[in-house]
Amino acid sequence: MDRDCGLNLTSILLVEDEPTTGSWNMAVDDALLDSVLPEQTAILRLYRWTPACLSLGYFQASEKRESHPSSKKSDCVRRASGGGAILHDQELTYSFLFSTREMTNAQINGVYDLIHDSLINVFKTLDIPAIKCVDPPKTDREQEPFLCFLRRSPGDVLLKNAKIVGSAQRRNKTQVLQHGSILLKQSNLAPELPGILELCNIDLDSLNWVGKWLEELKSIFQCQLSNYSLTHEQLKHAHKIEARRFLNPDWLLKR
Repeated sequence: MDRDCGLNLTSILLVEDEPTTGSWNMAVDDALLDSVLPEQTAILRLYRWTPACLSLGYFQASEKRESHPSSKKSDCVRRASGGGAILHDQELTYSFLFSTREMTNAQINGVYDLIHDSLINVFKTLDIPAIKCVDPPKTDREQEPFLCFLRRSPGDVLLKNAKIVGSAQRRNKTQVLQHGSILLKQSNLAPELPGILELCNIDLDSLNWVGKWLEELKSIFQCQLSNYSLTHEQLKHAHKIEARRFLNPDWLLKR
């Protein structure tokens, strides 16, 4: 694996949040993107969702939700990143915030690949033979499935041809927030999507494996890792974003 992606880090700040609502999870990610990172520092946030929540991609039409009846009773938010809808239930979500100063587009895309490569490496130590999607079939945009995990893009993580990790990036002028979903097991609200448990009978729900992933990331980026809690200003900003955007019906129904 090529580890020279142009992202030079001395530290990753780890945020491990308790499961919470979709509106708050999305607001915190947006607040982090608006934060100013110390030099050579990234933030890795790990979080889950309660209750289960469907997140629409930024460009998805809200009426498309009617095409997926099994998730109709779940909460619903619209992400600020693109892609298909994700049912956040039996999964782990991560977000990774890093500075893009002096990085090319290719290097920024390389970070996306490194995160997925790190997960593939850890899965292999757990006897989960995940691979990266390299040459997905071409699909007309209008015919793409509603759910992100039924779509295929280069870099997706696959297990027995089923997607188990998908990510997206959102950028501002100086930083990128990459967030993604790791499908641990099947949800009753999206029964068409098998998770790692159904595909290879390995239950990762306890998250005991996450420590191995953190060590892998430290090795890849050759940096230290320390625990981090959002500042008062970051939390205050997140509350404002949640009220203005993710709890606002106009944001959800904007498309």
